[in-house]
Amino acid sequence: MAPLVPIFSAEALPDHVSIVRKNFQERHRKGGPVELEKCKLMEMVQYSCNPPQDGIPAPGVVVCKPVVRLFRRCANGLTVETTAWEPIRLEEEAKRKAADSNSKVDNK
Repeated sequence: MAPLVPIFSAEALPDHVSIVRKNFQERHRKGGPVELEKCKLMEMVQYSCNPPQDGIPAPGVVVCKPVVRLFRRCANGLTVETTAWEPIRLEEEAKRKAADSNSKVDNK
């Protein structure tokens, strides 16, 4: 049986990758905090064939749809799936850029 894995929101992913859990104990990962934004972005495409939400296909018909998964591979060897986190990161980055451009306009 697989070990229990804590459930957390995608927003909390950067905090969770810096912690290692083993035997119900937590400790910080060696080498300091992990900055996911600086890790290499990678993509993998998987296929879901005859997904249940599309109903039952005709006999002998196989319909496959691509499912894109995003990952970040860090220099310390850590690889993390970031599919749910990437849109949140992009939204926060856009807000930061908008705030920066507004502050530059106010300073003129």
